[in-house]
Amino acid sequence: GLKDPRQAQPGTVLILNKDVSKQSSMIIPTLPDSLQAKSVLYASVHPMDSDGFEELCQAVDKLALNDTGLDVAKTGGGASSSERGGPFLGPGLRVGFQGLLHVEVFRQRLRDEFHLEAIVTPPKVPYTITYHPSKNRPNKEEYTEVIEDLDKWPAPGAKITIQEPMVEARIMAPQEYAGNVMDLMKRKRGLGLASRPIDDETWLFTARMPWGEVVTDFHDELKNTTAGMGSLDTTEADPPLQEANLAKVDILLNTEVVEPLAFVCHKDVAQSQSRGVCKKLQEVLPRQQFVTVIQAKAGGKIVASERIRAYRKDVLTTGGSKSVGGGDVSRKKKLLEKQKKGKKRQQA
Repeated sequence: GLKDPRQAQPGTVLILNKDVSKQSSMIIPTLPDSLQAKSVLYASVHPMDSDGFEELCQAVDKLALNDTGLDVAKTGGGASSSERGGPFLGPGLRVGFQGLLHVEVFRQRLRDEFHLEAIVTPPKVPYTITYHPSKNRPNKEEYTEVIEDLDKWPAPGAKITIQEPMVEARIMAPQEYAGNVMDLMKRKRGLGLASRPIDDETWLFTARMPWGEVVTDFHDELKNTTAGMGSLDTTEADPPLQEANLAKVDILLNTEVVEPLAFVCHKDVAQSQSRGVCKKLQEVLPRQQFVTVIQAKAGGKIVASERIRAYRKDVLTTGGSKSVGGGDVSRKKKLLEKQKKGKKRQQA
Protein backbone atom coordinates (compact mmCIF):
# COMPACT_ATOMS: atom_id res chain seq x y z
CA GLY A 1 0.00 0.00 0.00
CA LEU A 2 0.89 3.68 -0.11
CA LYS A 3 2.16 4.96 3.22
CA ASP A 4 3.01 8.43 1.89
CA PRO A 5 0.69 10.35 -0.50
CA ARG A 6 3.78 11.60 -2.35
CA GLN A 7 4.33 8.04 -3.60
CA ALA A 8 1.26 8.44 -5.83
CA GLN A 9 2.92 10.11 -8.81
CA PRO A 10 0.97 11.09 -11.96
CA GLY A 11 0.33 7.90 -13.94
CA THR A 12 0.04 5.64 -10.87
CA VAL A 13 -2.74 3.04 -11.36
CA LEU A 14 -4.71 1.99 -8.25
CA ILE A 15 -6.34 -1.46 -8.20
CA LEU A 16 -8.96 -2.61 -5.72
CA ASN A 17 -7.88 -5.49 -3.50
CA LYS A 18 -10.66 -7.74 -4.86
CA ASP A 19 -9.43 -7.19 -8.43
CA VAL A 20 -5.79 -8.10 -7.78
CA SER A 21 -6.40 -11.67 -8.98
CA LYS A 22 -7.60 -10.33 -12.35
CA GLN A 23 -4.50 -8.12 -12.83
CA SER A 24 -2.82 -10.55 -15.25
CA SER A 25 -5.68 -10.21 -17.73
CA MET A 26 -6.16 -6.45 -17.29
CA ILE A 27 -4.74 -3.86 -19.71
CA ILE A 28 -3.23 -1.17 -17.50
CA PRO A 29 -2.51 2.19 -19.21
CA THR A 30 0.84 3.79 -18.42
CA LEU A 31 1.98 7.40 -18.59
CA PRO A 32 5.05 8.02 -20.80
CA ASP A 33 8.19 9.06 -18.92
CA SER A 34 8.31 12.28 -20.96
CA LEU A 35 5.02 13.41 -19.35
CA GLN A 36 6.08 12.70 -15.78
CA ALA A 37 6.81 15.70 -13.57
CA LYS A 38 10.52 16.46 -13.46
CA SER A 39 12.25 19.38 -11.78
CA VAL A 40 13.85 21.70 -14.29
CA LEU A 41 15.53 24.08 -11.86
CA TYR A 42 16.80 23.93 -8.29
CA ALA A 43 17.15 26.63 -5.66
CA SER A 44 18.10 26.82 -1.99
CA VAL A 45 15.37 27.89 0.43
CA HIS A 46 16.37 29.40 3.78
CA PRO A 47 14.28 30.71 6.70
CA MET A 48 14.25 34.45 7.30
CA ASP A 49 14.97 33.82 11.00
CA SER A 50 17.94 31.70 12.02
CA ASP A 51 15.81 29.63 14.43
CA GLY A 52 12.98 28.98 11.96
CA PHE A 53 14.52 26.06 10.04
CA GLU A 54 12.34 23.33 11.59
CA GLU A 55 9.19 25.38 11.04
CA LEU A 56 10.21 25.86 7.40
CA CYS A 57 10.78 22.11 6.96
CA GLN A 58 7.33 21.29 8.31
CA ALA A 59 5.68 23.88 6.07
CA VAL A 60 7.46 22.65 2.92
CA ASP A 61 6.61 19.02 3.73
CA LYS A 62 2.92 19.95 3.98
CA LEU A 63 3.09 21.84 0.68
CA ALA A 64 4.70 18.82 -0.99
CA LEU A 65 1.70 16.64 -0.06
CA ASN A 66 -0.48 18.29 -2.73
CA ASP A 67 2.28 19.63 -4.99
CA THR A 68 4.03 16.64 -6.55
CA GLY A 69 6.22 18.96 -8.62
CA LEU A 70 8.31 19.86 -5.56
CA ASP A 71 11.51 17.86 -5.08
CA VAL A 72 12.69 18.56 -1.52
CA ALA A 73 15.98 17.57 0.09
CA LYS A 74 17.59 18.81 3.29
CA THR A 75 21.13 20.10 2.96
CA GLY A 76 23.29 18.08 5.31
CA GLY A 77 26.85 18.47 6.47
CA GLY A 78 28.23 17.39 3.11
CA ALA A 79 26.32 20.07 1.22
CA SER A 80 28.04 22.91 -0.55
CA SER A 81 28.62 26.23 1.16
CA SER A 82 25.96 27.92 -0.98
CA GLU A 83 23.35 25.32 0.05
CA ARG A 84 24.30 25.44 3.73
CA GLY A 85 24.09 29.23 3.50
CA GLY A 86 27.26 29.79 5.49
CA PRO A 87 27.24 32.55 8.13
CA PHE A 88 24.90 34.66 5.99
CA LEU A 89 21.84 32.47 5.41
CA GLY A 90 22.19 29.47 7.73
CA PRO A 91 20.76 25.96 7.05
CA GLY A 92 18.36 25.47 4.17
CA LEU A 93 16.52 23.13 1.83
CA ARG A 94 17.39 22.20 -1.75
CA VAL A 95 14.10 22.37 -3.65
CA GLY A 96 13.40 21.40 -7.25
CA PHE A 97 10.74 23.35 -9.17
CA GLN A 98 8.89 22.91 -12.48
CA GLY A 99 9.68 26.44 -13.65
CA LEU A 100 9.94 30.11 -12.72
CA LEU A 101 6.20 30.48 -12.12
CA HIS A 102 6.33 27.47 -9.79
CA VAL A 103 8.93 29.30 -7.66
CA GLU A 104 6.65 32.33 -7.30
CA VAL A 105 3.64 30.15 -6.42
CA PHE A 106 5.74 28.31 -3.82
CA ARG A 107 6.79 31.54 -2.12
CA GLN A 108 3.24 32.92 -2.17
CA ARG A 109 1.79 29.73 -0.66
CA LEU A 110 4.37 29.80 2.15
CA ARG A 111 3.36 33.38 2.87
CA ASP A 112 -0.41 32.89 2.65
CA GLU A 113 -0.89 29.43 4.19
CA PHE A 114 1.89 29.34 6.80
CA HIS A 115 2.71 33.05 7.31
CA LEU A 116 6.37 32.34 6.61
CA GLU A 117 8.85 34.57 4.82
CA ALA A 118 11.58 32.53 3.15
CA ILE A 119 14.74 33.47 1.28
CA VAL A 120 14.87 31.70 -2.09
CA THR A 121 18.27 31.98 -3.75
CA PRO A 122 18.54 32.40 -7.53
CA PRO A 123 18.04 29.05 -9.29
CA LYS A 124 21.23 27.06 -9.89
CA VAL A 125 22.50 26.78 -13.46
CA PRO A 126 24.68 23.74 -14.33
CA TYR A 127 27.74 24.83 -16.31
CA THR A 128 29.83 22.21 -18.13
CA ILE A 129 33.53 23.01 -17.77
CA THR A 130 36.31 21.23 -19.63
CA TYR A 131 39.82 21.53 -18.15
CA HIS A 132 42.71 21.46 -20.64
CA PRO A 133 46.38 20.65 -19.91
CA SER A 134 48.36 23.77 -18.95
CA LYS A 135 51.47 24.92 -17.07
CA ASN A 136 49.58 24.71 -13.78
CA ARG A 137 48.54 21.11 -14.44
CA PRO A 138 51.10 19.56 -16.80
CA ASN A 139 50.94 15.87 -17.78
CA LYS A 140 47.30 15.75 -16.80
CA GLU A 141 44.54 14.55 -19.09
CA GLU A 142 41.66 16.69 -20.25
CA TYR A 143 38.50 16.15 -18.23
CA THR A 144 35.02 17.61 -17.91
CA GLU A 145 32.82 18.33 -14.90
CA VAL A 146 29.45 19.96 -14.28
CA ILE A 147 29.43 22.83 -11.77
CA GLU A 148 26.32 24.26 -10.13
CA ASP A 149 27.88 25.87 -7.06
CA LEU A 150 29.97 28.93 -7.81
CA ASP A 151 32.38 28.24 -4.93
CA LYS A 152 33.73 25.43 -7.18
CA TRP A 153 34.29 27.76 -10.13
CA PRO A 154 37.85 27.51 -11.60
CA ALA A 155 40.39 30.09 -10.49
CA PRO A 156 41.28 32.93 -12.89
CA GLY A 157 43.93 31.89 -15.39
CA ALA A 158 42.85 28.26 -15.67
CA LYS A 159 42.78 26.89 -19.22
CA ILE A 160 39.15 25.89 -19.60
CA THR A 161 36.21 25.75 -21.99
CA ILE A 162 32.79 26.69 -20.60
CA GLN A 163 29.49 25.45 -21.98
CA GLU A 164 26.17 26.80 -20.74
CA PRO A 165 22.72 25.17 -21.03
CA MET A 166 20.41 26.53 -23.71
CA VAL A 167 16.62 26.57 -23.95
CA GLU A 168 14.06 27.23 -26.66
CA ALA A 169 12.08 30.26 -25.44
CA ARG A 170 8.59 31.00 -26.74
CA ILE A 171 6.91 34.28 -25.88
CA MET A 172 3.35 35.33 -26.65
CA ALA A 173 2.66 39.06 -26.48
CA PRO A 174 0.39 41.70 -28.05
CA GLN A 175 1.56 43.08 -31.39
CA GLU A 176 2.18 46.60 -30.05
CA TYR A 177 4.94 45.27 -27.76
CA ALA A 178 6.79 43.40 -30.53
CA GLY A 179 9.73 45.85 -30.54
CA ASN A 180 10.14 45.68 -26.76
CA VAL A 181 10.11 41.87 -26.75
CA MET A 182 12.67 41.60 -29.58
CA ASP A 183 15.00 44.09 -27.85
CA LEU A 184 14.74 42.17 -24.57
CA MET A 185 15.57 38.84 -26.23
CA LYS A 186 18.59 40.39 -27.99
CA ARG A 187 19.89 41.88 -24.71
CA LYS A 188 19.61 38.45 -23.10
CA ARG A 189 21.79 36.93 -25.86
CA GLY A 190 18.94 35.30 -27.76
CA LEU A 191 19.89 33.51 -31.00
CA GLY A 192 17.82 32.73 -34.08
CA LEU A 193 15.08 35.21 -33.24
CA ALA A 194 11.84 34.64 -35.15
CA SER A 195 8.32 35.99 -34.92
CA ARG A 196 4.97 35.23 -36.51
CA PRO A 197 1.39 36.38 -35.94
CA ILE A 198 -1.02 34.04 -34.20
CA ASP A 199 -4.07 36.26 -34.74
CA ASP A 200 -4.80 39.92 -35.40
CA GLU A 201 -3.57 41.02 -31.96
CA THR A 202 -1.09 38.41 -30.67
CA TRP A 203 2.37 37.46 -31.93
CA LEU A 204 4.61 34.49 -31.11
CA PHE A 205 8.36 35.13 -30.61
CA THR A 206 10.90 32.29 -30.49
CA ALA A 207 14.65 32.16 -29.86
CA ARG A 208 17.42 29.98 -28.41
CA MET A 209 18.50 31.55 -25.13
CA PRO A 210 21.01 30.80 -22.36
CA TRP A 211 19.23 29.24 -19.38
CA GLY A 212 21.28 31.44 -17.03
CA GLU A 213 19.75 34.58 -18.59
CA VAL A 214 16.20 33.21 -18.36
CA VAL A 215 16.21 32.15 -14.69
CA THR A 216 17.47 35.46 -13.29
CA ASP A 217 15.21 38.44 -14.05
CA PHE A 218 13.99 37.71 -17.58
CA HIS A 219 10.40 36.97 -16.52
CA ASP A 220 10.14 40.22 -14.52
CA GLU A 221 11.56 42.28 -17.38
CA LEU A 222 9.16 40.61 -19.83
CA LYS A 223 6.19 41.56 -17.66
CA ASN A 224 7.48 45.15 -17.41
CA THR A 225 8.04 45.57 -21.14
CA THR A 226 4.64 44.06 -22.08
CA ALA A 227 2.56 45.69 -19.32
CA GLY A 228 2.03 42.24 -17.78
CA MET A 229 0.51 40.78 -20.97
CA GLY A 230 3.47 38.65 -22.13
CA SER A 231 3.77 34.93 -21.34
CA LEU A 232 6.90 32.76 -21.42
CA ASP A 233 7.41 29.05 -22.04
CA THR A 234 10.72 27.17 -22.33
CA THR A 235 11.90 23.73 -23.41
CA GLU A 236 15.37 22.21 -23.64
CA ALA A 237 17.18 23.26 -26.81
CA ASP A 238 18.81 20.95 -29.32
CA PRO A 239 21.78 20.87 -28.86
CA PRO A 240 21.36 21.52 -25.13
CA LEU A 241 24.81 23.09 -24.58
CA GLN A 242 26.67 25.97 -26.19
CA GLU A 243 30.20 27.29 -25.66
CA ALA A 244 30.26 30.74 -24.08
CA ASN A 245 32.76 33.34 -22.87
CA LEU A 246 31.64 33.60 -19.23
CA ALA A 247 33.16 35.01 -16.07
CA LYS A 248 32.39 34.64 -12.38
CA VAL A 249 31.95 37.94 -10.53
CA ASP A 250 32.73 37.97 -6.80
CA ILE A 251 31.32 40.69 -4.53
CA LEU A 252 33.63 41.88 -1.75
CA LEU A 253 32.73 43.91 1.33
CA ASN A 254 35.84 45.48 2.84
CA THR A 255 38.00 42.92 0.94
CA GLU A 256 35.94 39.96 2.30
CA VAL A 257 34.28 37.79 -0.39
CA VAL A 258 30.52 37.33 0.14
CA GLU A 259 29.90 34.00 -1.65
CA PRO A 260 26.06 34.13 -1.80
CA LEU A 261 26.29 37.37 -3.82
CA ALA A 262 28.54 35.91 -6.54
CA PHE A 263 27.09 35.51 -10.04
CA VAL A 264 28.11 34.43 -13.56
CA CYS A 265 27.68 36.60 -16.65
CA HIS A 266 29.13 37.12 -20.12
CA LYS A 267 32.54 38.79 -20.06
CA ASP A 268 31.35 41.59 -22.36
CA VAL A 269 28.80 42.79 -19.79
CA ALA A 270 30.67 41.87 -16.59
CA GLN A 271 31.68 45.45 -15.83
CA SER A 272 28.25 47.00 -16.44
CA GLN A 273 26.42 44.34 -14.41
CA SER A 274 28.98 44.61 -11.61
CA ARG A 275 28.44 48.36 -11.42
CA GLY A 276 24.71 47.83 -11.16
CA VAL A 277 25.11 45.33 -8.30
CA CYS A 278 27.53 47.58 -6.42
CA LYS A 279 25.21 50.58 -6.83
CA LYS A 280 22.26 48.55 -5.53
CA LEU A 281 24.23 47.34 -2.50
CA GLN A 282 25.30 50.91 -1.80
CA GLU A 283 21.61 51.86 -1.60
CA VAL A 284 20.41 48.97 0.58
CA LEU A 285 23.31 48.30 2.98
CA PRO A 286 23.12 50.25 6.27
CA ARG A 287 25.68 52.93 7.02
CA GLN A 288 28.30 52.02 9.64
CA GLN A 289 30.70 53.85 11.93
CA PHE A 290 33.45 53.01 9.45
CA VAL A 291 33.75 53.19 5.67
CA THR A 292 32.26 50.19 3.80
CA VAL A 293 33.98 49.44 0.51
CA ILE A 294 31.91 47.45 -2.01
CA GLN A 295 33.91 45.88 -4.84
CA ALA A 296 33.20 43.52 -7.73
CA LYS A 297 36.00 41.24 -8.90
CA ALA A 298 36.09 39.37 -12.22
CA GLY A 299 39.02 37.54 -13.76
CA GLY A 300 41.24 38.46 -10.81
CA LYS A 301 40.67 42.23 -11.35
CA ILE A 302 38.44 44.80 -9.63
CA VAL A 303 35.89 45.91 -12.25
CA ALA A 304 33.56 48.04 -10.11
CA SER A 305 33.69 49.76 -6.74
CA GLU A 306 31.47 51.88 -4.50
CA ARG A 307 31.82 53.30 -0.99
CA ILE A 308 29.39 53.83 1.85
CA ARG A 309 30.57 56.77 3.90
CA ALA A 310 31.00 56.33 7.63
CA TYR A 311 29.11 58.22 10.28
CA ARG A 312 31.43 60.90 11.57
CA LYS A 313 31.20 62.93 14.71
CA ASP A 314 32.71 66.41 14.56
CA VAL A 315 35.39 65.95 17.22
CA LEU A 316 36.46 69.55 16.78
CA THR A 317 33.20 70.68 18.41
CA THR A 318 33.49 70.57 22.19
CA GLY A 319 29.98 71.71 23.01
CA GLY A 320 27.16 73.46 21.21
CA SER A 321 28.51 75.79 18.55
CA LYS A 322 31.84 76.25 20.32
CA SER A 323 34.68 74.59 18.46
CA VAL A 324 38.32 73.88 19.12
CA GLY A 325 39.91 76.97 17.75
CA GLY A 326 42.77 79.34 18.08
CA GLY A 327 46.42 78.62 18.38
CA ASP A 328 48.41 75.85 16.77
CA VAL A 329 46.66 73.71 14.13
CA SER A 330 48.46 70.63 15.48
CA ARG A 331 45.83 70.36 18.24
CA LYS A 332 43.06 69.87 15.67
CA LYS A 333 45.18 67.35 13.76
CA LYS A 334 45.81 65.43 16.96
CA LEU A 335 42.06 65.08 17.67
CA LEU A 336 41.32 63.94 14.09
CA GLU A 337 44.15 61.40 14.21
CA LYS A 338 42.83 60.03 17.49
CA GLN A 339 39.37 59.61 15.93
CA LYS A 340 40.90 57.87 12.91
CA LYS A 341 42.70 55.32 15.09
CA GLY A 342 39.49 54.62 17.05
CA LYS A 343 37.58 53.84 13.84
CA LYS A 344 40.33 51.45 12.73
CA ARG A 345 40.07 49.56 16.03
CA GLN A 346 36.28 49.38 15.66
CA GLN A 347 36.49 48.05 12.10
CA ALA A 348 38.98 45.36 13.14
